Amino acid sequence: MRKLAQFASVLAAGALALGLSGCGSEKNSSEAKSDSGTVTIVTNGSWTLGKEALAKAKAATGQDIKLLNGEESGTLDSKLILRKDSPLGDMAVGLTANNIVKVAKAGVIAPNKVKVPASAEKYLVKQADGALPLDRSDVCANYDIDYFKTHNLKVPQNYDELLKPEYKGLTVVENPAKSDTGLGMLLATVQQKGADGFLQYWKNLVANGAKAVNTWDEAYNQEFTQGEGKGKYPIVMSYSSSPYWSVSEDGKSAPTANIEGTCYPAVEYGAVLKGAKNASGAEKVLTWLYSQEGQNAIMTENITYPIDEQVKLDPKLEKFAPRPHNEQQLDVLEVERNRAEWIRQVQAVLG
Repeated sequence: MRKLAQFASVLAAGALALGLSGCGSEKNSSEAKSDSGTVTIVTNGSWTLGKEALAKAKAATGQDIKLLNGEESGTLDSKLILRKDSPLGDMAVGLTANNIVKVAKAGVIAPNKVKVPASAEKYLVKQADGALPLDRSDVCANYDIDYFKTHNLKVPQNYDELLKPEYKGLTVVENPAKSDTGLGMLLATVQQKGADGFLQYWKNLVANGAKAVNTWDEAYNQEFTQGEGKGKYPIVMSYSSSPYWSVSEDGKSAPTANIEGTCYPAVEYGAVLKGAKNASGAEKVLTWLYSQEGQNAIMTENITYPIDEQVKLDPKLEKFAPRPHNEQQLDVLEVERNRAEWIRQVQAVLG
C-alpha cells in the first residue's frame, strides 16, 4: 500500500465495497457549483500526489490541487460528517467500504457525472451513490522467505494452514479494533468461515501461539523477523504491497512475499462533497484520476493497484507484489450492521 514508514500512522486500506454495476449518477449533478480553478482534496492522511503528478493534473484539468489531511484530529469519515454543512474541501479521497455507507447516509456525498472504468464497476456501492472507487490494495499475511528456507518449512497457503502445529508461535496479527490490517483479517475470516465460524478460528489461532498487538507498526517493525527490530515472528498480517518495499537495491530479489490465500481486497474511494465550492473542478479532477496518466500517478505515489485493470502495473509491483486474485468481499451492509459486534467478540478472545 503505502511506504512502510507511512503505514504506522495511516493504516489505510480497510475493507472492500459490495460490487455492483453502473457508474456515477447523472441526476442532480454537482456541476452547478462554479469552477474556481482550485480543488481541495480532503485525504485520509496517506493518499497523496507528488509535485509532478499535480502539475500533470493541472495541465489536463486547469485545476490547482491542494491536499488536506482529513485525519489530523479524528478519522476522515467522522471529520467529513462533522463538517458536512461547511465542508473542508471540494472532494474526499481515502474512504473505504467500511465507512462509505455511513458517510453517504449522513448526506456528505454529492452525485456526479464521472464515468468509471469497466473494471471499477464491481466496486460501486449502491447505498453510496457518488462514491467512486479509485485504487485498490489488500490486507494479506506476509512471510519471511529466508526463515522458511532455513527452517525447511513449507510456506502456509491460507488461514487454515496457519493453524497447523508446524506453524505454532510463528504468526503476529493486529487487534481489529485498533488496526485496519486487523480489521481486514477479521473480515477475511468472516468471509471464509462465516459469521458462525470466524470466532472459533480466532480462538484456534491464539491457541496455536499467534501473538496479537495493537498496531501495524508494532507487528511489522517490532515483531516481524524482517521488520526494523528483527522480531521473532516470520508471518505478519500486513498489506499486499508490503513486499514491494522490501525489494533489494538491484531490484532482483525481495526477502518477503504474500500468502495469497489470506488476502482480502480493499478499495479506496473518492467523492465530490456536497456544498463544495468547486464541485465542477472536483469532477474534472476525478475524471483525470481515471485517465491512464492519473491511474499511473496514484499507483506510483501510493503503491496501490490501479482500479483500471487495463493500466499496466509497475514492473517491481508486478513481480514482487502482484494484484491478489481474490475480488470477493462481504456485503457492505452486513459489515455495517455487524462490525462492532464482530470486533467486540474478537477482542474478548485476544484479551
